[in-house]
Amino acid sequence: MNTNDDSRPVFNEARSASMRAMLVDVAEIGTTQNRRFRVAQRAWTVVPAALLVIGLSAGMFFATQPVTDQYSVACFARAELDWRGAFPGTTGASLIGTTDGSDGGSSPITDAIAFCSDLWAQHALDASSPNGTPPGPGYEDRTFSHPVPSPLTECVMKNGTAAVIPGGPDVCSRLGLASKSQ
Repeated sequence: MNTNDDSRPVFNEARSASMRAMLVDVAEIGTTQNRRFRVAQRAWTVVPAALLVIGLSAGMFFATQPVTDQYSVACFARAELDWRGAFPGTTGASLIGTTDGSDGGSSPITDAIAFCSDLWAQHALDASSPNGTPPGPGYEDRTFSHPVPSPLTECVMKNGTAAVIPGGPDVCSRLGLASKSQ
């Protein structure tokens, strides 16, 4: 190691005095440097606090939402949701049947939890399957005896559709969804 390196700073009396004067300027109340330091110190405290308040306020505003699309329900097989909004399970709709063979159209779903519970009981949802549905035909249970997970919680998707998800009341917030408002 070369100890005669000229690129290192030299600490002499003049340099030490200059550094001491700068520190005194920052520490002494009323100086320009002290005011700059205090403003910067406040900014480092106030700005994050303001952002926290704004974030919490927005979270409370979006914590509950009404279901605006009552013609379909997202029935989750597991409490998983990716960044695109895809989930393991299926989206279902209730159709009005007719006796003359014509298309009766869709009917509003008034109880999303009961709707998805029926799909669970028919084994139309399978938590162990990668996509949340049974692997193919022949797995359905027409006796409605397949176990239904408990509890099921109703949340609201970003598009206003009801989402029924296995899990407790915190499952909506864990997935970034709003809870259903009454």
